[in-house]
Amino acid sequence: MRLIRQHRIDDFETERKRKDGSHVAVSARLAGLHGSDGGVFEVCITHRDLTEQRAMEARERLLSERSAQAERLESLGRLAGGVAHDFNNLLAIILNYTDFAIEQGAGVGSAQDDLARVRAAADRARMLCRQLLIFARCEPTQAEAIDLNLILADSHDLLAPMLGEHIELIVRQAPEPLMVEADRIKLEQVMLNLIINARDAMPQGGTVVAEASKTEVDEEPPGINPAIPPGLYVQLLIRDTGTGIPPEVAARIFEPFFTTKPQDRGTGLGLATVYGIVTEAGGGIGVESEPGAGTTFRLLFPVAAEPATEIDAPAPVRPPVAHGQHVLVVEDQDGVRDLVVRILRENGYTVTAVGDGPSALQEIEHKRFDLLLSGVIMPNMSGPTLAELIQQSQPRLPVLFMSGYTEGVLAAEHGIDPDIELIQKPFTADELLDQIHHLLTAAVTPDTDRPLPGHDGIGIRRG
Repeated sequence: MRLIRQHRIDDFETERKRKDGSHVAVSARLAGLHGSDGGVFEVCITHRDLTEQRAMEARERLLSERSAQAERLESLGRLAGGVAHDFNNLLAIILNYTDFAIEQGAGVGSAQDDLARVRAAADRARMLCRQLLIFARCEPTQAEAIDLNLILADSHDLLAPMLGEHIELIVRQAPEPLMVEADRIKLEQVMLNLIINARDAMPQGGTVVAEASKTEVDEEPPGINPAIPPGLYVQLLIRDTGTGIPPEVAARIFEPFFTTKPQDRGTGLGLATVYGIVTEAGGGIGVESEPGAGTTFRLLFPVAAEPATEIDAPAPVRPPVAHGQHVLVVEDQDGVRDLVVRILRENGYTVTAVGDGPSALQEIEHKRFDLLLSGVIMPNMSGPTLAELIQQSQPRLPVLFMSGYTEGVLAAEHGIDPDIELIQKPFTADELLDQIHHLLTAAVTPDTDRPLPGHDGIGIRRG
């Protein structure tokens, strides 16, 4: 009846069967030929194959979904970085005052045990902050060309005892070097997070297989985020025989704070951290899973051109007690400022402490200092602006900045020179003292113990 009324029907989508028996989506167009009596005596039908159009529409949907996911993850990353910055200020206070109490033997028996538990919890919180910064791509990276086979071998020795007797960990290394450009510590964290995640998915026991190989990517691999260009990659597969992941969970699995674990067992940052590490290394990650059939994580890293270079790190040495060198501390967070003052004074430094840049400039008018220790982002005046003004009168004054942000964020979002001397919060007393001692020692001329120009008699002395 519709054909009689309209004489034609355009773009009617339906399905047809090819000669080989396969089905194909088509757009059909029907046109009726009418006789003198107005009736339809013949129908002409044309079909247009929609296979290519449907494939293009699917690609566009995939790109749109990836773009939306990338924007969501970027937004959450900025939030995570901000939370980590504020939390780092609190952690600096918690860590160091707990150390003070432990060193002074505050309390006996259970009280001392309680302090040790607080310190351990603070260390875990510090690692949590680091995971947040890794996800937000704010954590400083010490990338090197490293053989992924070494990470696999080390991970087996470290993680196998943690999985329990009911779970078998199988590691399959490649016969050839698998060089990737990445931070070794972060690669180890990738293995830790993925294998522990697999363990939690196998409460009744099972098998985890970690294997790596080289693979050639000819076109954009499906299911890998973010999209990666064609080329030669190192592929890392982590397979488990666990309970699997429902599709609605898999779609959100790399989002920070998203977890299906009980509140006391998961933070929702493990896989978000993995995603951040992989993307920072220029790679991509995907997950394949079916409920009841286990899960496979597929990680792709660009192949590195240069081999790894082993560098022996010097053994840490506790910095010596100072001899009254005068440090100007500028920090707008009261708790952090009080903490820094206590650390420095208890280790032989003379300290003047203020809460902002203008107050620091007033102190400079009346006193000489051996080092400026300043926050970076502060109200009224930034730390680098303050340092520039002070160094107009004391051009060789050493400067150390402290911040809950990393060099990368300070450079990208605040225009701060990435080459500044910076100590990252939360720092321990030894870390702060060591960096200050290093700067003061470097500021001394090599052939004399005399103070530098502009310093008074209590200036820099060799420790």
